[in-house]
Amino acid sequence: MGMSAGPSGDSGAPIADINTTPLVDVMLVLLIIFMITAPLMANKIPVVLPEAANEPDSGTEVKAITLSIQDRGDGTTQLFWEEDPVQFEGMMNRLKMEAVKKPQPEFKIRADKTLQYKQVREVLASAKLAGIQKVGFVTAPGR
Repeated sequence: MGMSAGPSGDSGAPIADINTTPLVDVMLVLLIIFMITAPLMANKIPVVLPEAANEPDSGTEVKAITLSIQDRGDGTTQLFWEEDPVQFEGMMNRLKMEAVKKPQPEFKIRADKTLQYKQVREVLASAKLAGIQKVGFVTAPGR
């Protein structure tokens, strides 16, 4: 039977039957799709991906340079090249010497929290002027 005419009596109650025809149609379509795609999934295509080495191109290890900028508290700053105190002009000279090295080292800046950004910006501008390509910032967690 494809269709129901309603309850046998004239009670006027609504029909509570569910039309299952759309459900059967969707299930048949899905069955056909899975029957077609299942054989395709059984054939595996071998793919050979290239592998990259996690090593620098040259045999030399690239060293990172850390410049610390500390606030003295009186509006001036103190610069430290690695652990050695240095003046601004000395920092510029060292940056120019490091910029011509191949491969160029990464220049990392560590600054105090209390430092004004304009003082960090001056160091960034001098690094750009010297020709440094890789600049990073060092942060200390928990401070």
